[in-house]
Order: sequence, then structure tokens, then C-alpha cells
Amino acid sequence: MKKRFGVAALTLAAGCAVIFAGCTGCNGCGNNGKANEAAFSSNWYADTNFKYIQPTFTEGNDNFAKEEIVYTVKHDKEPAGNTTYSVDYSDGTYTTTFYGATFQKDLIDGDYKDGYPDESITVYCYKTELDVPEVTFTVGDKTSEAFHNNIKTVSYFTNVNEHLRPLYSEQTVNAVSPAEYQVSSLDEAYVKVNQTVKTSFNYEGTAAKTVITGDGAKEFVTNGLGDIDNSLIDVNGLNIAVRAMQLSDSFSQVVSVYSPAGKLQNYTFSGSSAGLSETERTACEDVLKGKDLLVEGKSLHTVCVTATLNSDMKGVSQKYWFAAIDNARNNTGRTTMVKMSVPIPFSLGTLNYSLKEITSTLYNGQ
Repeated sequence: MKKRFGVAALTLAAGCAVIFAGCTGCNGCGNNGKANEAAFSSNWYADTNFKYIQPTFTEGNDNFAKEEIVYTVKHDKEPAGNTTYSVDYSDGTYTTTFYGATFQKDLIDGDYKDGYPDESITVYCYKTELDVPEVTFTVGDKTSEAFHNNIKTVSYFTNVNEHLRPLYSEQTVNAVSPAEYQVSSLDEAYVKVNQTVKTSFNYEGTAAKTVITGDGAKEFVTNGLGDIDNSLIDVNGLNIAVRAMQLSDSFSQVVSVYSPAGKLQNYTFSGSSAGLSETERTACEDVLKGKDLLVEGKSLHTVCVTATLNSDMKGVSQKYWFAAIDNARNNTGRTTMVKMSVPIPFSLGTLNYSLKEITSTLYNGQ
């Protein structure tokens, strides 16, 4: 088995590869001791100004309902520019689940567990599952066997009043990923990854311990997370972090993202008015109408968010489309993510995640 475990393999596997953002400039202005704290909002509620977690969104309470959304995943080969090999992803699904939960500190690694409150705390839980039945690689006239990609993530983090601070994150990967940019044989084209990555953060959010089991097994500690000037977000909670931003066509925010490889990287998230195609917009409208997430008689408005690595080698950018906030006190669309475009590493095309079905919503369950 190959032993090349790069960032590309894990970020693509996560299904939410790169980053997101918040609001323009110094919106937090040091209220959490940081110079560039993002001003997160609860954009999944009708009133975006609500800072805490509603009981009806919290497991175990009366009328509890969680948000469950299913996306179709399709491979767009048009942007591919790699001349040495190609990859083919069959149509897949991406499922997200979002709700409030009572945090079990037994999840936390022993080194940090004592720093957590003795009393129970209510936090957000966000789960994702990316499932692609067949992935094949072709070099010249040779094609690999068909691999089944399945990646599950779960992350726990605090409410927006506490800046979505990460507490615990887990990623289970059974997948293949592109391995190199230029290859001369089929064996060089892909890397198999079968591993579980668990990250415990101390309660203050200043350090993290990551334990990897399976392929590439190891454990390590990352300190100094409290010294950064930006909001700290774990990669597995990125979809929610970007959803919590002050979404508009002109916002810009830097966020520091912790990845399973133990790296802390800064990304800039920028809003734009780039819209969906007419076919995509109509399809999303039909799904949103079915769950009362679109004002009757109105068209869907979206905000596009582009995530860019703050580096001399920026690479390609990941993009998101969210239902726009037309009224912050009657946020009908709940900033539902309707599309996500994830570039495949090494110029092999793009995976487009498109809204297919909203199984349940946080406010009425069905």
C-alpha cells in the first residue's frame, strides 16, 4: 500500500475541503482577545441575532428537530487540465446533519478532559457523510479498479456567542485520492487512505491533540492556537462556520483553519453576487419551497463565497452558494447551503455538491 498521505487526500476526503469566512474587517474587535475575530451570527434561525442554541434544536428536549440535508455529488471534468492522467467519480451523495447536543467530555483526550466543566454543556454537533460508489483512475490505456469512497465527519463546537470554538472533531476515511500532479504509471496516480482522525481541543481553544489510527498512525499536539488573531475553526465544521458569516456580496474575512494534518492555515473568504444557472436555481427553489424555506412568489437569491488560501501558492478556490439573507429578523431561507464546488487536486476537475433533498428542518422536523 502506498504511504503518501498529503493534505489533498484528507481535505478532498472531508468533502468540505478548504475554508470559509465571516465579516468585513475587525468585526470582533478583540471581544475574544483576537484582533480579527469574525462576528458570527445564527443564520440557521429565523432571527439571525439569536446567539445561543434553541431548546427545540437540542437533542432530548420536547419538539426536538435536527436539520438533515442531502446533496447530489457530480464530477465536472470540463475544468480538468492534467495531461498525464484522469480520474472519474460516479455520481454520489453528501449528507449533512446539524443539531444541538449535550456534550460528553469523555470524548476529550485525557490530557484536556479535566479542563472541561463538570456540569453538562450544550453545544452544536455537525455531521457529514460523503459517499461515492465508484472512483477510477486512468493513465494511458490502463484504468484502475473501481474504488468506493466513503468519508464521515463529526464535529462539536460552541454557539456563536462563544465564536463556534471547536471542542472535538473526528474524521473516518475509507477512500482513494489523487496522489501526484504528473505521473508515469497507474500506481503513482492515487493513494488509498483508510484511517480515523480524532482531535481533542482544550476547553480554552489554545491547544489540540490529534490521534490518527489506521494508515499513517501517529499522534501529535499543536500548541499556540490561542495566539492567532483570527477565529479558529476546525476543518470538519467549516460548512457551518461559513454559513454563520455576515453573508453579503462584498464581505471579506480571514479565518484560521485547523486540519487533520495538524496544520493551521489562514484563508480569506470573499462574497460575490455570482449566481447559479437558471436550471440550478429553479431546482433549488423547488426543494426550498417544499420545506417553507422560500417566500411564496419570490425567486431564490444567493450569495457566493470563495475561499482562498493566504499563501504565495494559493492553488484553486473552493466556492459555496447560500440562500441570501433578505431580512435578518425573518430569515426565511435560513442561509441553506444550496451548492458547493470543490476542486479536485492536481487539475482533475471539480466535484459539485447540489441540493437534492431537505429531509428535516430544525424548526418543524419535517
